[in-house]
Amino acid sequence: MIKTIQRLDEVMDFAWELSQNKLHASYPRLNSIERIKEELEKAINLENRNIIAYYHQDVLCGVCFYFWISDEKYAQTSGFLIRENYDQIADEFINHISKQLPGYELFIGVPFTNKNANEYFKEKNIECENSLVTRICNLEPRTNQRYDCIEEINKNNFEEYAVFHDKYAIPTGTYFNSKNLRKEIERFRIFAFRQDGEIHGSIFVKAGKDISDVIGLFIDEEYKNKGIESILINEMLTQLYNEFGAIKEILYFIDEDSTDEFNLALIAGFEIKEKYRLYKCIL
Repeated sequence: MIKTIQRLDEVMDFAWELSQNKLHASYPRLNSIERIKEELEKAINLENRNIIAYYHQDVLCGVCFYFWISDEKYAQTSGFLIRENYDQIADEFINHISKQLPGYELFIGVPFTNKNANEYFKEKNIECENSLVTRICNLEPRTNQRYDCIEEINKNNFEEYAVFHDKYAIPTGTYFNSKNLRKEIERFRIFAFRQDGEIHGSIFVKAGKDISDVIGLFIDEEYKNKGIESILINEMLTQLYNEFGAIKEILYFIDEDSTDEFNLALIAGFEIKEKYRLYKCIL
């Protein structure tokens, strides 16, 4: 039985327990009680979010919390957590959401270690993006070398940057196109590479003193592998340290096929944390 959840305490312990288990977790990894609570509270209180749970004989077996953007027909789970009978409950969740959001693209992230989830989506032949999650823990001071070719993007110069950003963000179907990035720009730090008056590269990160997430590195094809990637990564890390100090963890999501970008991240001090899969369901 599918039930819409209105009370945090009804699913809080279940969500926390499964989020910590690599065999049952989903992505993003919610690795603290505070983050679980924050996501669940948003799902209960905001109009474009929801929590549904699956019960069998009054026993909670699965919980899914998700958000959607109506004018983009975009939806994404923040938690897709199933204890057992994965295939049946996943079908129930997706069917329920498809009735609410017909015609949407629903993105569901799971770690590579969640074998039940990955086998389910593979058998369904659902489109998949394979990524590596790398990280730096307890960020240390970086060099203060500055580059005249790098500029920070803010509200005042965002419109020019948006054209470059969407050249790469929109074709990949990422949530963080310029429209959505603009809505949350205070939470982001964006650094762009400019040459001959034009932007040819950028990196953007959701910044925080405890956890920061590097969302994307975009470089024009003719400018790749000329050292610009390393300059952007190091400038980002320098500015994060200058603003927040020794951030506990910085996560950097890299496509598994992007060998050069991965190697540059390793040189900058990142290390592999885990692999994850992002599935796109057409509802």
